[in-house]
Amino acid sequence: MSDHTQEEQLSPTPGERATHFLTRSDVRRTTLLFVLWTSVFIILGNKFYPHFMPRIMSKEMASSEKIMIWFTYISAPIAGLVLSIATNAFLNMHRGDTPPEDGPAIRNNPVIVGMWTVGSLLFVLVAIVWGLLEVNAQSIDAAANASKAVTIDVTGSQWLWTFYYPAQNITTHVLNVPVDVPVTFDVTSTDVNHSFWPVQLGIKVDANDHIMTVAHTTPTVTGPIDVKCAELCGLNHAYMETTGNVMSPSDWNKWVEAESGKVS
Repeated sequence: MSDHTQEEQLSPTPGERATHFLTRSDVRRTTLLFVLWTSVFIILGNKFYPHFMPRIMSKEMASSEKIMIWFTYISAPIAGLVLSIATNAFLNMHRGDTPPEDGPAIRNNPVIVGMWTVGSLLFVLVAIVWGLLEVNAQSIDAAANASKAVTIDVTGSQWLWTFYYPAQNITTHVLNVPVDVPVTFDVTSTDVNHSFWPVQLGIKVDANDHIMTVAHTTPTVTGPIDVKCAELCGLNHAYMETTGNVMSPSDWNKWVEAESGKVS
């Protein structure tokens, strides 16, 4: 029998290589760590992360919270895998010892490469499809409610937000909106690029120089809101913020009556 034939008989089959890989102590340890870390991220996404998010005061903010929670669930196995490998390497680190020879490169393992590629592809597809569905649903909702929406022209300038209500003829630097009524924001800038971010309403849109960008929201809860700039726009960017309120119908009517015709 030739040496070449003997080498072919002695070389392990793909199934034998996979079995040997799964029985290694470091692989079993990494698998346990993977389950542990993945569980930690799922618990964090379910129990803790929502408490650190802004108060939900609109349909859009509720949608944003749901996306954040579910994307935490989806990405938990990826973070768990990376951290399990890192943790296993840290726990088995021996300072001063001669490092062992490198094992086979992962890029030469078709099973691992295939699993990683398919997993990444699925994650990206879920993100794209989910995003498109959300954008489409919001566009349909905005079109259906366009006739009863309150329109607000939002202008960003260094370093101030100005709000003009065309139907009410109100100009102000405080954002007040009625509850349970659709709101359309026509957002622009007079100088550099800004980013209009009414935090609790769950929308964020660029305010570009002399270009109009449209955003929609429907407030669902009364209470105070914070308005910030989310685009680095110069020296006083951090101070480009204001406040506002989601108002009950009676409070909104009183505010409009008091402010109508005034210029801030």
